[in-house]
Amino acid sequence: MPDHEVAPGLFGYASVDVSAGPEDGYAYALTATVEPRGGKYVVTRLVADQVEGGPPVQRGELAKISVEPLIREAAREAMQATGSDTWRPITPTGEFWDRIESGEGIIDEDLPQLAALYRWVRLQDGRPTAIMARDFKVSPATVRRWLSRAVEAGHLTQEERAK
Repeated sequence: MPDHEVAPGLFGYASVDVSAGPEDGYAYALTATVEPRGGKYVVTRLVADQVEGGPPVQRGELAKISVEPLIREAAREAMQATGSDTWRPITPTGEFWDRIESGEGIIDEDLPQLAALYRWVRLQDGRPTAIMARDFKVSPATVRRWLSRAVEAGHLTQEERAK
């Protein structure tokens, strides 16, 4: 099980090696070391190897490498602490999604799930509010209001919401 707090209440690994290659759309065989820093995952090491029959490692091809899919793969391992020695994936309940999809919005009981989801998205992407607005099919202002409620209720900190 994940043993390192990568964000408040979220646990992953202190270091994750992620591999990808041509089958993932890359020109090279890649190995990336991904580590948490300030509530976000970052790539701290990237190794690119020429694959048989592939192009040699060149600057132009290296510039095309997107590390976001590698970071997302590392974040898939993150789990939410739900008590002493109990874990669960960062997956909001069906009721949470039903309220959002119906346009009802969230209720106070949803705020811990919203905070965990925000932390998980932030772990992977520098724009969690925009990503959540897109996925929830609501405006960024609506997501900001909901996140403000989560801060007021003590489920998130204002520092986590800062860039």
